[in-house]
Amino acid sequence: MSYVIELNKYPELNKRINTPFMQELIGGEGMPVNGNFMPHAIWNFVCSYRDIKRWVEFKMKPHRNWKVSQCKEYFGIKGSGQKLLSQFEAIKTEVDAILNSLPDK
Repeated sequence: MSYVIELNKYPELNKRINTPFMQELIGGEGMPVNGNFMPHAIWNFVCSYRDIKRWVEFKMKPHRNWKVSQCKEYFGIKGSGQKLLSQFEAIKTEVDAILNSLPDK
């Protein structure tokens, strides 16, 4: 089943259309999670949100090889600290809106 998403309604995602995150979200592979399909992009999104929030609020890395620069490159965000988290949360708002608008199976 495929869905058409009008990116004009989502300016944060629209300006990041060429990022690895958006490319995986649009046409990437996925995995089963609790019996439902989950794209790898969404899995990475959920884990990265947790990691960036922890890094900004507590100055804590999730593991020794984690680098915020990898998150910045993957999601197309810039800055440091609270600015980085604010940009990520703006993307999260739009992703949540898209996921909530999808019909249930």
